[in-house]
Amino acid sequence: MADDRGGTSLKDRLLGAALKVVAAVPPLHRLVNKRLINSYAYAAGFRPRAFSMAADYTTWRGLTDRRYSGRHLPAAPAYNAALPPAEEVLKLFKKTGDLRARDTSLLFPFFAQWFTDSFLRTKWKKPDEQDFAENESNHEIDLCQIYGISEVQTGMLRAFEGGRLKSQTINGEVFPAPLFEERNGAVVLRPEFERLYSEENFDRVFANADDAHKKNSFAVGLEHGNSTLGNTLMNTLFLREHNRIAGELQKAHPDWDDERLFQTARNICIVILLKIVIGDYIVHIAPADFPLMVVPGMAEKERWYRTNWIAVEFALLYRWHDLIPSTVIFNGETRDSSALRHGNGWLLQVGVDQACREASRQLAGKIGLGNTPDFLMKVKESSLAMARRCALAPYNAYREHYGKEPIRSFEELTRDPALAAKLKEVYGDIDKLEWFVGIFAEGYDDKEMMGELLKTMVANDAFTQALTNPLLAERVYNAETFSPEGLEIIENTNSLADLIQRNTGVTDKAEVGFQIR
Repeated sequence: MADDRGGTSLKDRLLGAALKVVAAVPPLHRLVNKRLINSYAYAAGFRPRAFSMAADYTTWRGLTDRRYSGRHLPAAPAYNAALPPAEEVLKLFKKTGDLRARDTSLLFPFFAQWFTDSFLRTKWKKPDEQDFAENESNHEIDLCQIYGISEVQTGMLRAFEGGRLKSQTINGEVFPAPLFEERNGAVVLRPEFERLYSEENFDRVFANADDAHKKNSFAVGLEHGNSTLGNTLMNTLFLREHNRIAGELQKAHPDWDDERLFQTARNICIVILLKIVIGDYIVHIAPADFPLMVVPGMAEKERWYRTNWIAVEFALLYRWHDLIPSTVIFNGETRDSSALRHGNGWLLQVGVDQACREASRQLAGKIGLGNTPDFLMKVKESSLAMARRCALAPYNAYREHYGKEPIRSFEELTRDPALAAKLKEVYGDIDKLEWFVGIFAEGYDDKEMMGELLKTMVANDAFTQALTNPLLAERVYNAETFSPEGLEIIENTNSLADLIQRNTGVTDKAEVGFQIR
């Protein structure tokens, strides 16, 4: 909250000073860290959940078969049958201006999409068969973006030399290996990658791709890893980090074979990602500037320490298309943001170093209604269809599920009379408001980047599904798992900027990050 002079309020300044003092005292830091994490982790009932997409009631299959997505609340078919027409609701999302975030950089949505696409994997089916019930997720934060979903895929991506992943050098820069090759006048999959993705997923992503995009596509763990400039940027950074760490391990342990070098480097990289998620990504989302940290073994003592299981609500709440601004700028060239799709050629022109710097200098879009770019409206349409096909409960039902008081008016929800009037025209009554619309309609302060319920649901799922990672278990987190060198690398990694600095020509970490300074 700002004071009358446009600065920070006295209350916020005092809070900030107090948090700095707490963070400087290790025992206090760990105590407050635990309490903050638990305040969100215990916000809703913990797993196992009584309901999943296997059935509209509790079944053994629904409690054990993770091929079906979970769900926080039971289906509400009667409520969904009376919802307003989808075309009227979609008008609420359509961009009416170029609303920008206060301090969130374009690097944030690049990372967010790449990160969440790895575990929010609703199974693709033909349109007339799509029920959104099944998923293709491992339900883990496991860096499948570069390692693949299965060990078969991992084997295709490995170089089997010094523990490294396959790569290539283009214009002096390291990138993942090429996915396609030219053969008999056509651009086709390289034979070694012909089974890297399922036929259905490959066709969905590459059926309409032109030869220029195919020639610039890389062999990575997920079929949509080449879909956007941001995905490719993140895959490249983490591939470089894996290969760099494998090289460090090889120097320190010349007696280790390829298998141990690879598996140890993989373990280290996964924990590095977990640290970035908790200590950088979630910290940026949080309204208070407090350095959250990963404490190995902490989660094992909590009741929410349960087997991971992605819920349909988690898959839907991350439809942050609003974070993509109307235009983006690289190397002085302004393009419509739709140019980020199939943007590998543009990334090769700009270079990884400059892409990291420039993405960190330009503001992302603002999360909220009325700010989804036209080229992403089809995705928003399918998202709304998913929410309705899954018969999700209304917005206020989810507030109560997360221990919050119901909202009593559209004005209270949005803090914007004009938007409140639009919502009232479409829904009539606040208790009839859809959850998928409500979480993006929430008003919030300038110091925040999303509304109350959305933030709570993000943090609840993030903490309870990241901190349960087996690599963070007390009996696993040790030098035997990571090596002494690996533990040092993990200890010295707290942000995405750390990883960028190690794997690019960026020498000043202040140049890159989720927050524009």
